Amino acid sequence: MVIDSHAHIFPQLKAPVILAKLLSRAAIPHFTDGTIRGLLNSMQTAGIHLSLISRITTRPEQVDPINRWLHGLRRENILPMATIHPDMPAGQAYIKKLKDNGFIGVKLHPDYQGFYADDKRMHPLYEALQDLQMPVLFHAGLDRGLSPPFRAMPVHLLKVHRQFPKLIMIAAHMGGEDNYGQTEACLLGTEIYLDTAFVLRLMNQDTLKRFFQMHPIDRFLFGSDSPFTDQSTELNYLQNLSFLSQDAKEKIAGKNAAQLWGVSFPIPQLRQY
Repeated sequence: MVIDSHAHIFPQLKAPVILAKLLSRAAIPHFTDGTIRGLLNSMQTAGIHLSLISRITTRPEQVDPINRWLHGLRRENILPMATIHPDMPAGQAYIKKLKDNGFIGVKLHPDYQGFYADDKRMHPLYEALQDLQMPVLFHAGLDRGLSPPFRAMPVHLLKVHRQFPKLIMIAAHMGGEDNYGQTEACLLGTEIYLDTAFVLRLMNQDTLKRFFQMHPIDRFLFGSDSPFTDQSTELNYLQNLSFLSQDAKEKIAGKNAAQLWGVSFPIPQLRQY
């Protein structure tokens, strides 16, 4: 089973606008049309069995409508992560509702959502996620097209991990694009998961090798960041890394994710949201 733990799709009418803005503002190209059909076609070409998708809310009133949209996209080979916002009302109760409705985790992007990852106002949400054992995927490090300060650097994520040691945390982009020294100092050797989204082929080979040596191999997740990379290219790159054993490649490509997300085929259908 090959699992992409970090992918994105957008509503069909909005996808062209969103992708064009990212290309113009941050020079980020796209390799599908950003829709669910584009992702499914990409997965078939790449030989990916399951993709986890997410979207971000920048205002609390967006949370429930976007989660309803995400909920409706679940199928055998697509699993949505929920969105939450630090300013949404009754946050802890809402996270329980997400769990009851079959969401397996949440995605946070502190820079777009206007909070530091270690902000105390997030503590009730982290506590609820920890109690329910719902993993949280953090965008980590810089975001192309945005200016500093960046609000989910490895040092912030380490502080959250120390305050909520049972919270299942995933630091996207191997802890943050171009912040690998801080990731090495703060996150390697911890129980925090790292995903490979977007940066796998961009990392210096010596740095990448050191990451895989210093961090538990069970704590790496393959992610593409589709549509902003090509899933086939990213997966082939992983599979051709000469310094990884076949067992390690299989864990990163899917076994770790299957265990983390508790998935097996066929994926059960969700009840009505």
